[in-house]
Amino acid sequence: MSHTVFHFQQFSINQDNTAMKISTDGVLLGAVCNFENSENILDIGTGTGLLSMMAAQKSTAKITAVEIDKDAFNQAVENVKKSKFSSKIKIIHADFLDFYKTAEEKFDYIISNPPFFENSQKSNDYKRNFARHTDSLPFEKMIQGVKEIIKDTGLFSVIIPFDKCADFVRLCALNKLHLCKKVSIFSKNNVPPLRVILTFSREILPIEYDNITIYENGKNYSEKFKELTKDFYLK
Repeated sequence: MSHTVFHFQQFSINQDNTAMKISTDGVLLGAVCNFENSENILDIGTGTGLLSMMAAQKSTAKITAVEIDKDAFNQAVENVKKSKFSSKIKIIHADFLDFYKTAEEKFDYIISNPPFFENSQKSNDYKRNFARHTDSLPFEKMIQGVKEIIKDTGLFSVIIPFDKCADFVRLCALNKLHLCKKVSIFSKNNVPPLRVILTFSREILPIEYDNITIYENGKNYSEKFKELTKDFYLK
């Protein structure tokens, strides 16, 4: 099978037509989120469909995935259709900023691995730029949309660069979404955190803090990382 196919334990992801490929960021977000009590989940900017299928594997929820890029949408549809989770996941080709205004239901878990590069050099690849840069989905507008379609007891989780954490938390607070979990992601020991997984709630809850270091000794996956991802990665 093509090298563009990434195999997990319970599903496979073809990524030949999507700008953003499978990344550790997406896998970590899906692994960290607790979907146990979720009935309906929304995946904003699903790309290949990775997060939606991880959520389907971890829960009994119905999942709605929104993707603005036509090629990525088609790829996600293909991936879901070939999986055993096809009856649980609905892929919608839409801009989230339009979707939330006409959504017919509210969600008890909303997840996103959003575009997050700002004011940085862009490549000549339009689709990759679109997937990577906040021009396509500004944080402020995404958060405003989430506020409108999250249930009163719902949760909202994202993975973003650590240096954008304070601004993101502030924007959420302005929209009455309160930080309840912060997981700092380190690529290896003794370096600053690279990413952060943030979870928000309408309710004011005690904030849970955690850290994940991906590599030990610069090359081997840490025991914590392996434990988190053991139900997904083949090795």
